[in-house]
Amino acid sequence: MVSLFGEPISHEAPPQLYPCVQHQQPPARCAVRAPLQTNNTFNNLLLADQTFPVWPLPYLLWVARDGNADHGIALNHTQNNQIVFGPDPAQNPAQFYFNPPRIRLFLFTARGWTDINVQIVKNTKLASTLEVTESSRDQQACGRLVMPLAYGMGFVTGIYTNEWPVIHSAVGIQEFRRVGQVNNGCSVKYIIKLFDQNVWSLYVSEDTLTEFFLSDPNHIATEKPSAKCIVQLAKGESSVYDICCGTYPVGVSLSGNVNKEQKRGSYALNYAMEGQSQSGSGLVFALPHMQADLSPEVRAKDSGLVLDSPTKGVMKGYITNLLGMNLENLPFDIGFEPWTCVDGYGYNGANYTEEIKGLIAQAAADEASQDILGMCDLDSMYFGGKMLDKFAYIAHVTHFTLRDSALTQQVLPLVKSAIEKYASNHQKKPLVYDETWKGLISSGKPEEDFGNSNYNDHHFHYGYHVHAIALIASIDPRWLDENNGLVRNYVLTLVRDYANHSDQDPYFPQFRNFDWFHGHSFAHGIFPSGDGKNEESSSEDYHSIYALRLLGKVLGDEEMEAHACLMLAIMKNSLNRYMLYLNDNQEQPAQFKGNKVSGILFENKVDYATFFGRGTVGNEFIHGIHMIPLTPISSYIRTPKFVWEEWQEKLAAIVDRIPDGWAGLLRLNQGLFDPKSAWKWFARDDWNPALIDGGMSRTWALTYLAGIGAARE
Repeated sequence: MVSLFGEPISHEAPPQLYPCVQHQQPPARCAVRAPLQTNNTFNNLLLADQTFPVWPLPYLLWVARDGNADHGIALNHTQNNQIVFGPDPAQNPAQFYFNPPRIRLFLFTARGWTDINVQIVKNTKLASTLEVTESSRDQQACGRLVMPLAYGMGFVTGIYTNEWPVIHSAVGIQEFRRVGQVNNGCSVKYIIKLFDQNVWSLYVSEDTLTEFFLSDPNHIATEKPSAKCIVQLAKGESSVYDICCGTYPVGVSLSGNVNKEQKRGSYALNYAMEGQSQSGSGLVFALPHMQADLSPEVRAKDSGLVLDSPTKGVMKGYITNLLGMNLENLPFDIGFEPWTCVDGYGYNGANYTEEIKGLIAQAAADEASQDILGMCDLDSMYFGGKMLDKFAYIAHVTHFTLRDSALTQQVLPLVKSAIEKYASNHQKKPLVYDETWKGLISSGKPEEDFGNSNYNDHHFHYGYHVHAIALIASIDPRWLDENNGLVRNYVLTLVRDYANHSDQDPYFPQFRNFDWFHGHSFAHGIFPSGDGKNEESSSEDYHSIYALRLLGKVLGDEEMEAHACLMLAIMKNSLNRYMLYLNDNQEQPAQFKGNKVSGILFENKVDYATFFGRGTVGNEFIHGIHMIPLTPISSYIRTPKFVWEEWQEKLAAIVDRIPDGWAGLLRLNQGLFDPKSAWKWFARDDWNPALIDGGMSRTWALTYLAGIGAARE
């Protein structure tokens, strides 16, 4: 049994070959000195004027500073019947859908607040806390509003200290009434009916003597200030709210363990609660992929409450301080060798007949004759990583599949040298260590290399490097420690940047990219966004985690392997609900799921598109970006049923007309449900190298397909 989320990979500073810099875009009004989260929802509170929304589901909140209107912290919740489809509302499937984000249903404010300061006093992976004060007052002596935010929080909670609480609604309040005391007399309940006809519950705890009243159709006020007053809002009316009010999460920590032999794992989101409730627990909402894996103990605490999420289906509420999930069939048996879950196929070294090895050797010789050093020496961590990965795969094939020492010696030293150039930080755009947000970033401008220097896509970029290094280290493990551990230090620093498993690393945040609530990563860094964080490639996401699985195997690091295999099992569930759509998908709107893939998944919208185009003859870019790169883990995530549906409905009609490298990508993907047809395409005599992506090789495609038995008669 391996325990997770323990000691960090290292407590030490990154290697000195990375110059330390201050980021040109510091966080806005942040009191936190620990490494800051750059890719989770709460990051929006640290950007620009802090007014971009955050989505601590099921609610969304934002800092409201709208001219002469009330200032404070606004909240909204949208239902699925409010979804807007476009650009043609009648089109099916629609190109995109979004939720109206800034309907100011309620605003936590206070008497006399006309200009507010908002300071972030806590910033962790799954929770954040903000503190609001009136700008014109003495910041040390004046009252304040503290709002703890956490993923899945059952109430939106505001804690007023020495303030005069006011709740505003731009929608307008049709009815406001006091129900009476609940929570064993520790809280007072009110019911609010808005003019949109939705009912909300308001609870006041700590100071139950302060009466709230409707001062006008848009404001709920108090008759006097309060020394301490806990105000909570929740959508709907339920006795569940009555027994859970009074508590609120102020932090969320991760715990878990993995049994490698049984291929089982579990993880938990542990909510640190303050206050007191009649139930003795808080109320926490979970997304559909979490609901499917909930432990029996948590499943028994289902409250019956449901609320829509913006892009991920219906959330369920649980009376608990812990969301615990159990997973089985973790992919420990998927390593370096080809792997498939297609019935009738499977890896066997005997599948490589002499004839087949001759064909693979011919492809390898052709591709090994390319300018490996030049093709890998790029000014982009992303494209450079793709090239390293391509040639590392070729070296792996020549060594393990072909057992051709001469060809291996032609390729391997060059790939090692290419990797060592990055490891020694001598590439065209060297990396630097950012002491502001705390991370390893490109020295390029924010608009270069897909925004790497602003923390965009780190898992995509660095995942290719980690995977390439794992491939080469599987051939020559001693290489990692040559030159005073140059490559080992490099690869572990990359891992610390995008996948540090510990909250105790003083130099990198915990899991920069992977989100343990959403069940997948977010690629979007410190660029403010009105629709929240996003990701456009599910496949490069799980590739970055698969890279950790292989690196852990090479290093003998069971904890790294265990984290990776658990994350991959989570992603198999989540991605097939939120980004890859079977015809019977239940999480996506019926008017959208016919696209088969999400395109770009935001927190608040989904757009069947990419950031770089749609395709040459169809929408192949949109589908291909969810395939690239094709590796043994692809078949684990992309099920034969899904790949077949996508092929029949979206790809079969266009694949033969695609004139560039996307054709090869789609054809190798075909091998995830029809290996024989894919093999025939790659093994044909009239081979055209222009039809495969620059980051993939015919060598690997043939090796993968032949290895799973696609060439058998």
